[in-house]
Amino acid sequence: MNNLIKTGLVVLIAGSSFQAIGQEKVIQLNNLPNTAQQFVKTYYGNESVSLVKSEKETFSPIEYKVVFANGTEIEFDKNGAWKEVDAKGKSVPQAIVPTSIKNYVNKSFPNNEIKQISKSSREIEVELTSGIDLKFNKKGEFIKIDD
Repeated sequence: MNNLIKTGLVVLIAGSSFQAIGQEKVIQLNNLPNTAQQFVKTYYGNESVSLVKSEKETFSPIEYKVVFANGTEIEFDKNGAWKEVDAKGKSVPQAIVPTSIKNYVNKSFPNNEIKQISKSSREIEVELTSGIDLKFNKKGEFIKIDD
């Protein structure tokens, strides 16, 4: 029984270590997928880019991250679609926020702006300038205030 537990722990630790291995490379802005380049040009064309990198974790597709001199960070998936925009206290571009979410925030939380937005295959999360986190489904329908 002891050997079985020891073997299980060794496999668990080795598996965790293997999963943590990844590659991170600094790249040029023009090495991003075209969709990501267009997003940066459209919404942040006047901002100075500090860092662009690609990240590849074991068993995960490649992802990209762009960091601007003003602190704003954008994460993109392997195809160049944005996954997260963190404007670091400033407002994210309104054009990227689904209309239903903008309407909900304007009605329910006046005097607040969306300073961070992230989307996954199932939901969209926003953080307001007041620090409140909201969750919406993919259709932009309110789910809950997140703690």
